[in-house]
Amino acid sequence: MIQHPGKTDVGEIRDRILDNGIVLDASARLSRIDLTIASRVVVRDSSDRGASSTSAAGAGDRPALRIVQKAFDAWNDHDVERYTALLDEGYVGETHLTASTLRGPEDARRAMKSCLDTLPDLRFTIESALTVGDDVLVSWRALPSQVPGCTVTRLQGRKIAHTWTYWDAPNGLQPTAPALR
Repeated sequence: MIQHPGKTDVGEIRDRILDNGIVLDASARLSRIDLTIASRVVVRDSSDRGASSTSAAGAGDRPALRIVQKAFDAWNDHDVERYTALLDEGYVGETHLTASTLRGPEDARRAMKSCLDTLPDLRFTIESALTVGDDVLVSWRALPSQVPGCTVTRLQGRKIAHTWTYWDAPNGLQPTAPALR
């Protein structure tokens, strides 16, 4: 469960994801003989209300997924320049635990450097990913803390235009304070 101390509730996070073109659809059915519950998740491009258009991680033919993978590789290599080179000049980065929004590659550069200075061992393991057109939803785990989270990335052309990042920890990716003796 995504926890957020006093700023955003889970419903608001869900609504923000849904507002950004990802539609989750759940259904249930009853059979005549036994009670059967079937559920499904459908991810659709918000401009296409027809058939779903999804792809799981590992779909090497998806350019958007390859670009997002390069972004995670740059983070794991702690390569700030390689990461910011993937960003659109109008890049916007939002994180559910922070009030400030990143605007442009320079803001992202400063934020990444600060994060890596604070958490020098930070790495991300991608657990799964879905692509819908130019949108990519990645479920990840931050190491060494094992904090789970997800990032929704919207591309424009072949550049990252917007990211929404959510993690399942009250203090985000903050390092654990050492115990006082």
